[in-house]
Amino acid sequence: MSDYPKRIQIIYAAILSLLLLFVFLPITVGWKIIGTVLVLVIAGGLLWRMQRYQRMLALSTTNIDFLTQKLDLLPARQRYRLPILLVTGSAAKNFFPKDLSIAESNIVISSEAVWIYVEEYSHLPIVYDSLIAKWPDMIGRVGIFLALTPELEDKQGLFIAKLQAFRQSWADTCRIAKYQLPVYLSTHIGLNNLIYDEQNPLPVSWFQLVDHKLFLLDRYLSPLNNWVNDIKTPSSERERRLRLRPLLNETQSWIEQVVLSTLIDPKQPIAKCKPTGIAIYPINQSIVNNNIMQKQWESITTLLLPNNHKIEDNVSPPDSLIKFMPIAYPFSPIATMVCGLITITSIFIMGCLGASFWNNIKLSDQIQNDIRHYHLISMDSYEEKRQALELLKDDRTMLNQYLAQGEPIRLGMGLYHGQQLLEPLNVSMSDYVAKPPEPEKIIIKQEKVIMKEVPPVIRLDSLALFESGQSSLKSDSTKILVNALVEMKKQINANHGTGWLILVAGHTDSTGDENKNIQLSLERATAVRNWIIKASDIPETCFAIQGYGAKKPLVSNDTLEGRAQNRRVEISLVPQMSNCILANEN
Repeated sequence: MSDYPKRIQIIYAAILSLLLLFVFLPITVGWKIIGTVLVLVIAGGLLWRMQRYQRMLALSTTNIDFLTQKLDLLPARQRYRLPILLVTGSAAKNFFPKDLSIAESNIVISSEAVWIYVEEYSHLPIVYDSLIAKWPDMIGRVGIFLALTPELEDKQGLFIAKLQAFRQSWADTCRIAKYQLPVYLSTHIGLNNLIYDEQNPLPVSWFQLVDHKLFLLDRYLSPLNNWVNDIKTPSSERERRLRLRPLLNETQSWIEQVVLSTLIDPKQPIAKCKPTGIAIYPINQSIVNNNIMQKQWESITTLLLPNNHKIEDNVSPPDSLIKFMPIAYPFSPIATMVCGLITITSIFIMGCLGASFWNNIKLSDQIQNDIRHYHLISMDSYEEKRQALELLKDDRTMLNQYLAQGEPIRLGMGLYHGQQLLEPLNVSMSDYVAKPPEPEKIIIKQEKVIMKEVPPVIRLDSLALFESGQSSLKSDSTKILVNALVEMKKQINANHGTGWLILVAGHTDSTGDENKNIQLSLERATAVRNWIIKASDIPETCFAIQGYGAKKPLVSNDTLEGRAQNRRVEISLVPQMSNCILANEN
């Protein structure tokens, strides 16, 4: 069979494997190189093996080339309907003429089939493959004919081993053909002395075994008993038919017990080879001494069955036996190639989906780990916090780039969900608080240098502003906040012309989890800052917020009164020339 469909599949599979390695799989360069070498070695080995097999096929087509000339002599309609029988076995050569060239003597075309001689069982797969390579239209019309001469075997164990070898070759041929080839079996038994008569010999007939019964292989498939008891035949001929019947019946039993039991033995690790048709031919010219059939007759009759009369009769192929050979309709090589390509593509797509899923999981884990690392860093670790923020910014830039330009193919296949990671990134980054500048003294150069002291801190009781453990302002906290805003503006107006940074810092007592206290203090400071921005004309850039938790207590947290004093929000004005200079309000 032409191997180009298989070559295409191998090359296609190799290309997709390399694409999967270099584009989708999340592996290092070293593993990619190793995978590439493996793919190329496997693909190259398969192609080399196919090339060697094609050379073997070319050597096996010596006898098949002559078939083209014979088939061309037939009408096209007959040429495309005749089944092909590969004839093998110890009696196979009896069907073919011996006075022609080797090629011509190995092929016979009858009215019902084309018969091709195959010398060895092991050649069956190769001959079949060469046939289909030359004539693809023969797919489904090829069968195997096993012709046996048990009188050429003197050891039954060796004979059974040959049957097992045939069964294996038949299974190998079926594997190449992609369907079970029909098998026909003929057994040639030397009952010549019972048929021979110088004046009136019996006509040689084929007998067919159907459902454990013997029939004459004629037009009507007459039962054996009807053939024996036919009243239209002379009594002498009927007498010889009567003597022939028990030997035919014993041959039938031997075929079922030895041949068929070997071909369909369920203990063998290969498919059962059940013949489609079985026939007995009661003439055989070739025997060896002490053969297995002689032993069979001796075990039954205790007598030797003579077989010394040579009946000159050319064995014609049993066309009636294979006339209705089943025709299979397997996939053509092109259809098989298409199915193979679809299968390879499906495996590739599944591999891409798996790799894309894994890549998206890794991307999500990376960003989640960066966010988790950012939140684990304490608020007062300003440099480390800033570095973690830069990682989050890089992650956001990457996701925004994917959103604008499209995600890379390794994250695609409909599995990309990077947009869902932008929101937690933005939320985490919005909580960042820059390191507040150290309070500094402002020096104004006039006729003399005047040092301005930092205004006092405005402290607000957290219990007056928030519920316990909450960061949302109470509805009745407005008065306190208004007073704080008035006081803050007084301090600003008292230092007119000076730049200020308004630092809003939250503090808690020491009860509860430290990290939660820091987060709560930050959220409370944020709430106060947001209220001031909303209630005044002070821009957001003038503010800085900080959450200290319980790190900067005013007094000891050992008493209820001390813890109450420590729960506070402080508003500090930090002089800073580069910050806000607010208009003086009268």
